[in-house]
This record gives sequence, C-alpha cells and structure tokens, in this order.
Amino acid sequence: MIYGVPLEIITDNGRQFTSSLYESLIQLAGCCHIKTTPYNPQANGQCERHNGTLVPNLVALSNRSKSNWDNKLIPTTYNYNTTRHDSTGYAPFELMFARSPRFIFDFLSPPSIPSNAKNYRKQMNIFLEHTLLAARNNNLHHQFKAKQRYDRNRSDPQYSIGQRVLIRNRNRNMNKFSSKFIGPYTIIKKINNKTYVVQNTDQTHETQITVQDLRPIN
Repeated sequence: MIYGVPLEIITDNGRQFTSSLYESLIQLAGCCHIKTTPYNPQANGQCERHNGTLVPNLVALSNRSKSNWDNKLIPTTYNYNTTRHDSTGYAPFELMFARSPRFIFDFLSPPSIPSNAKNYRKQMNIFLEHTLLAARNNNLHHQFKAKQRYDRNRSDPQYSIGQRVLIRNRNRNMNKFSSKFIGPYTIIKKINNKTYVVQNTDQTHETQITVQDLRPIN
C-alpha cells in the first residue's frame, strides 16, 4: 500500500470482496468494510465515475485483442492524476503533493527551487490551504448542480414499513418471457429515502434494495 492502510474500504458484492480470505485481510488491517447495495453502482459513484474515465482510455491504448491493457495502467493513471477535474478545478496530483506536476517540456526551463526548507514549508501550507478549500467549494458546487439536474428529472417513490412490493428479477437465467419483477416481498426497514430492506413471505431471507428495483403491489 503506497499511502498506508485506509480506515474504510467500499466495494460491491463481487466474490473477490466477500470471500473469507478477503474479510480476514480486512480484519487484520483494521479496516471497516462497507458493501454497496447489490446491482446499485450509484452507491459507489466516485469509483464508478473513475472507472468510466479509466476504462475507455485503457481500451484506446491497448492492442486489438485488449490483452495488454495492464501494461497501460501506469500511463493511463498518470494522465488521470495530472489532468484538471471539473468537479474540483484541480488535478489530483496538485491536491496530493501541493505542487503542479512536471512534464517533459518543463525540463527546458530551470526548476523553481525554494531558498530554504522553512520557506518551502510555508509556501506549501499556503498552497494547500487555498487549493483544498477551493477544491472543496468547487466540488460542493458541482454536486449541488448535479443534484438539481437529477431532482428535476426524477422523484423517488416512498414506501412504508409493512408495505408489500415486488423486486427486480436478477436471475441470470431469465429470458425475454420471464417476469421483470418477482415477489411478493414486505418492506421491513427503511435505510434512507433510496434504500430499503425487504423480506420474503416465508420470512427466511432479507435483502437490501434500492427504490429503482422496487415496485408497489397495488
């Protein structure tokens, strides 16, 4: 781990993240493992957004058979980290290291060398204080605008405890004639306005699910 052990790790419910070996490593590292709701990539939107940028770049740089994509991870990640992001207004490199990245053409001019370590530390603290505050404000503004766009186009239905519902059929063997929603299930807990816990009629199985995968029984 380049930057040490994280306090929290957010993953989906893939087998590689739910195995006993992985859970043992999580416990050994003292991390809190947070799993997103199944079939709900929006719950880990930051990671999904990153993958949405990373994957097309890997595809563009890889060979026709896409067999060498792993060799392109370093240049692709470097490009991502040194490119200004609309959400913050800064490149991740700048926010991490408190300076602008140097590129090949920058070597044509002499580097800027601080007069002493004390001045450098002072300049770095000023830079970090300014950029982190600006990046946070830019990100909040970006999130607010995104929420406004989302709210204009969608209003999430609300469900009550005890209400009977159907859930989206996620059976991989389903065909075009299969029912898109199955049930009935009963709402037994509300996590937030977008997430609920449902239970089957036999009361033998509970599932956490989001509103886009729920349908009320009229």
